[in-house]
Amino acid sequence: MRRSIRKKCVSLALMMSMVITLLTACGGDAGTQQIYYMDVAGNSLKISAYKLKAKDTEGQISELLTALKQAPDTGSAVSVMPRDLEVISHRLDGGHLVLDFNTAYERITGPNEVLMRSAIVKTLLQISNISSVTFTVQGKALTNADGSEIGAMNADTFMDFGGDAEDAMVRRTFTLYYASKDGQSLVREKREIYYNSNISPEKLVMEYLMTSPHTDDAISPIPDSTKLLNINVNRGVCYLNLDENFLNATDKISQQVVIYSIVNSLCELNEISSVQIAINGEMNSIFRGDKLSNSYTPNFNMVTSNAE
Repeated sequence: MRRSIRKKCVSLALMMSMVITLLTACGGDAGTQQIYYMDVAGNSLKISAYKLKAKDTEGQISELLTALKQAPDTGSAVSVMPRDLEVISHRLDGGHLVLDFNTAYERITGPNEVLMRSAIVKTLLQISNISSVTFTVQGKALTNADGSEIGAMNADTFMDFGGDAEDAMVRRTFTLYYASKDGQSLVREKREIYYNSNISPEKLVMEYLMTSPHTDDAISPIPDSTKLLNINVNRGVCYLNLDENFLNATDKISQQVVIYSIVNSLCELNEISSVQIAINGEMNSIFRGDKLSNSYTPNFNMVTSNAE
């Protein structure tokens, strides 16, 4: 029988305020890396610079796991891993790293477990040969409270915009709509995301729409240079304010696909029934010859495929 550990969810994706240098897998200077620790209150993660000595991938994995177990010198943070927690084994296969822990893992619950998981994954993903990490306990898959497997974790698994998270950890499945590769239809993708509840779901949706989808059959319809200036919801209407770079969306993606990628994704949230789009605060901006002055409602007829 699989364990079911209560997992409130936290943090992650990319910490926007820091630059993480990728490790060199073999040969050359391994460089200075970031080790993630827990603050003394147990509410959030901190980082400490670490000079990696190992040159090969296996050596780097072992060295970073050892560093994670040690307390930093600053005194303002502690190791995320309890003393009795051990990594029994690790296996790297095609960029996917599996860490198998002893049963001490089962005693770590709630916010501390999620912060620990986030810290370990973030630290190890700095190794260039590692693209995802899976946890097991004595060979059994790690599960959420509902019994579902947590599975592989990568740079998109956690979203962390700072702040204390002890009582605000959320795991939620979002439905996102990306552009098909030919730019003429929408591809539906479900994404399970761990994040702090002080981040609004609508903001999270937009942040992920501006990144690459997981499916190979889809692309982001929003230009990389686009900035999200503001987003809020009032009485079912989502007011979205983007900068002028949004207007530079490639002509290979149809106007309707760009708009309804956003509208459909936001309207999957229960609190949103329609979307108004402004550019630099202006509601009447011209996008591909049409004014963005309408209040848009979902159009699911444009969806041609699903990516679970």
